[in-house]
Amino acid sequence: MTKRYKLLFGVIATVITTAIFSCNKEFDRTLAEKDGTDTTQVRYGARKVLYLVVDGARGQSVSTANIPNINALLPNSIYSWVALNEPDATQNATNWATMLTGAKKAKHMVADDNLTNNNLQNYPIIFKRIKDIQPQAKIAAYTSSSVFQKLTTGADISTLVNNDDQVKAAVINQLNTDTASVIVGHFTDVDKAGMANANGYDNSFPVYKTAIEKFDSSVGEIMAALKKRPNYLNEDWLVVIASSDGGAYTLPANTDDQTIFSKPGNNSFIIYYSSTYQKRIIVKPFTGNRYLGKTVKLIDTGIRAEISGADAAVYNIDDTTKMTIELKVKKNLDIFRWPSILGKRKEWSSGHPSVGWVIYLEEAYWYFEWRGTKDTDYKQCRGGDLSKGKWENLSVKIEQRGTQRFVRTYTNGVYNNEVEITNSGSLANSNPLKLGYLNGTGHGVPDCYVTDIRFFKLSVPESVIGQYACETSIDQSHPSYNYLVGYWPATDGNGDKMIDLSSQGHDFTLKGKYVWENFNDLICPPSASTLAVLVPQTADIPTQVINWLKIANKQTWSLDGRVWLDQ
Repeated sequence: MTKRYKLLFGVIATVITTAIFSCNKEFDRTLAEKDGTDTTQVRYGARKVLYLVVDGARGQSVSTANIPNINALLPNSIYSWVALNEPDATQNATNWATMLTGAKKAKHMVADDNLTNNNLQNYPIIFKRIKDIQPQAKIAAYTSSSVFQKLTTGADISTLVNNDDQVKAAVINQLNTDTASVIVGHFTDVDKAGMANANGYDNSFPVYKTAIEKFDSSVGEIMAALKKRPNYLNEDWLVVIASSDGGAYTLPANTDDQTIFSKPGNNSFIIYYSSTYQKRIIVKPFTGNRYLGKTVKLIDTGIRAEISGADAAVYNIDDTTKMTIELKVKKNLDIFRWPSILGKRKEWSSGHPSVGWVIYLEEAYWYFEWRGTKDTDYKQCRGGDLSKGKWENLSVKIEQRGTQRFVRTYTNGVYNNEVEITNSGSLANSNPLKLGYLNGTGHGVPDCYVTDIRFFKLSVPESVIGQYACETSIDQSHPSYNYLVGYWPATDGNGDKMIDLSSQGHDFTLKGKYVWENFNDLICPPSASTLAVLVPQTADIPTQVINWLKIANKQTWSLDGRVWLDQ
């Protein structure tokens, strides 16, 4: 074939391929725009749902128990042992409502067993959503809890039985004899076993472990009945097995990562099984950098550190200085009343009488406060809220924009606030730089740890602050490293100094009866809401169910869940 004909053939092939691809793309788009009201009958069978809810089954405990029947489902499941219920939901009824409506507490407003002042009219049980679209669908629910039964409004069969054994028997009987599209079984014995001992929701308590393994046996019997259905091969089942919550247990210290994943009461598990699914396990996401060492608690008036006035002159801020101060703080109380944690001024007192600057704690947040030579009163710029018991990064900088100067604050690299400082004058003084308590009146005392303190004679760019805020050390790879005039890791572990590793070499000298304490924590852990979206949540389950049943999730329903895919 000549080059000419080869070229012509290639062009024709490309045109045909492009046309086919374009048609397929349009076909996909058309399918996606359907309203979801199509029949659930598809070529591989009618879609159905078996939904087993178990109370008090802490995901981590279930995963390490002897559960051969549940484990047998995992090769064809989307599942997680670190799934979460709603962090602020403390009542069973609240968790059940979330699992049956797909809306969280703020919407369904179920707060107690009385179901008073609820908003289920606007966020109804998912059974109503199913019936509105598929009125022929039959729904059956079985429970030994009268409160749970009240939340099964809309089911064709809603039966209250005496115990978990009867729930299992009723579910199996339904599978053997009827044609329900959705079957719900609710189990309570695991929760009762956890409550039998204080903080007893762990396999180290035999009665709890036995209850989990009994539930697994029930799952095995139910699955055997499901697969024996005469028409099973012509049906397409989604099996959901999920705990409504975990329960009280004291974690070993070395396993507590100080995030939502270390709250045993929120540790659910969720399994979505289908014979068509590929295995997908969702594990605990990244929860922050590990930060460990030895440091000193700054507490009351005595345990503190300082650099003499002569050596501290380099940390003065005059009316032209560009600077950035960064430090990591772990506070030991929720609320504070104005204690200094780092400052350079003669005193820290009511009325703010002296020229200088101070970083202090107030309520749940922090402030950078200053008084300049031209100020008739003090000024301050607020930082963000700090969580008790967590390492968080504080940054404050002064930057020049045209003829104006501004103080800006950041928490964990995220911008907080800005205040103009142009007309304040100089903040310079001959006083020491003090870490922890700063002498004066009208304020409280600290109770916190402060480490990784950095003082730059530079307005560090905002992007750099954000990028490096949660790093636990600094070296020459940091873009602003050459502008460091103070760098105190404060994790030395011994001696009476916190060593300055910058070129200045001005060490903090410790005061009082200090003790070097070991720590091993996370730095800048993400918030519970940020982490929760990275793993399955109990609020997701109704959304997963209606998606399986080929029912379109309408925006007006305002469901809080998402659909999890097996790839």
